[in-house]
Amino acid sequence: MTTIQVKDREFSMFLSQAQILEQVDRVALSLSQDLAGKDPIFLCVLNGSFMFASDLLKRVTIPCEISFVKFSSYQGLSSTGKLKELIGLNQSLEGRTVVIVEDLVDTGFTMQQMVQKLQAMNPAEIRICTMLLKPGKLQVPLTIDYCALEIPNEFIVGYGLDYDGFGRNYPNIYQVVEKEKNNSDIEKRKMKNIVLFGAPGSGKGTQSDRLVAKYNYQHISTGDVLRNEIKNGTELGKTAKGYIDNGQLIPDELMVSILANVYDSFGKCEGVIFDGFPRTIPQAEALKIMLSNRGTDVTEMIDLDVPEDELMARLINRGKTSGRADDNEETIKKRLAVYNEQTSPLKIWYQEDGKYNHINGLGDMETIFNDICAVLEK
Repeated sequence: MTTIQVKDREFSMFLSQAQILEQVDRVALSLSQDLAGKDPIFLCVLNGSFMFASDLLKRVTIPCEISFVKFSSYQGLSSTGKLKELIGLNQSLEGRTVVIVEDLVDTGFTMQQMVQKLQAMNPAEIRICTMLLKPGKLQVPLTIDYCALEIPNEFIVGYGLDYDGFGRNYPNIYQVVEKEKNNSDIEKRKMKNIVLFGAPGSGKGTQSDRLVAKYNYQHISTGDVLRNEIKNGTELGKTAKGYIDNGQLIPDELMVSILANVYDSFGKCEGVIFDGFPRTIPQAEALKIMLSNRGTDVTEMIDLDVPEDELMARLINRGKTSGRADDNEETIKKRLAVYNEQTSPLKIWYQEDGKYNHINGLGDMETIFNDICAVLEK
């Protein structure tokens, strides 16, 4: 069948069974050669990998143990982001070679957290084997040791993959047929995405407000966004609150997911200012991937450069009127030290990406604002 109907959506042929099995043969041969003598244990992730795992392990020619585990699932056409506990694993993994067998890796969030849970069981090594990989959607650093096929960012069903529980039984893989073309991706490409960068006290918030007023940009302040998600009780907000309540840092992938939801909610607009994000190189990489998945990228990174003694003076003065507990000399020194260690290296990262713009943040606000506008209008 060249097309199928699964619930309310139409899907067209993407990969035939013969094409799939040709790649399964290749992966099985690699596994058999690489893991000879290691007595591996294959952890097949349910529900999606059952068909791939069955065909794959029939072709693996070395002694091995096979177990089935369950971790997370899909709902509708996108990942739910709700993570379940790892269940079904009763064997000890200590000192073992573990191979995770998955049907599809896209954002990588689920796989990353699964690896973290398995690492706590002290295996000798963990390898990842996936039937399909969407490199354009990968948002976390993952080493995929074995991959049958890399595919574009299309929603697919068949060969174990489902749409709300249906479609897993088809021997071929089908991709969704879009009935209408959405112009939102085209509009996103026209938008300006501005990273406003600078140490605490450099004036990012003030300049953001002026840019929003002049250019009609949208403004994403990570602190405000996070507080709104928690206040509104969204699923991502509840997850973030759990980390905060336990005194843990919010994982980068969760923060990017929250920002992505806010970004998508803007629809068509002139541009977006990212204020307070990214703070580290991994966050910058995750932001780049998130924007790339939407057909766009960071347009410019604006670095408001202010000498440290001036930053100290500004923040101490702010503390006299703001009532913020963190605006005291000892805390300010710690915040600036963290900035210099973790955030400052982003300058070089954006220089290499051709997006870096230095702005002298010392002087009157009008001059600084005009300098920023000159960059955006060049």
